[in-house]
Amino acid sequence: MSVGHVSPIGDLIDHNTATGEADCVCGPDTVPVEADGGGVNWLIVHHSLDGREQQEGGAR
Repeated sequence: MSVGHVSPIGDLIDHNTATGEADCVCGPDTVPVEADGGGVNWLIVHHSLDGREQQEGGAR
């Protein structure tokens, strides 16, 4: 099992991607991702605080 992070570039804050925890002020989602060989890896998806999701039409 491994943990990865996806975070917005150039956001209003620096997102906490230093650990395998979803401990960030943005309230990230933790998403299971099927790994090669049938295991599960975890992806922590951080949300921007500058509102770019609303401008791009994406939903949180």
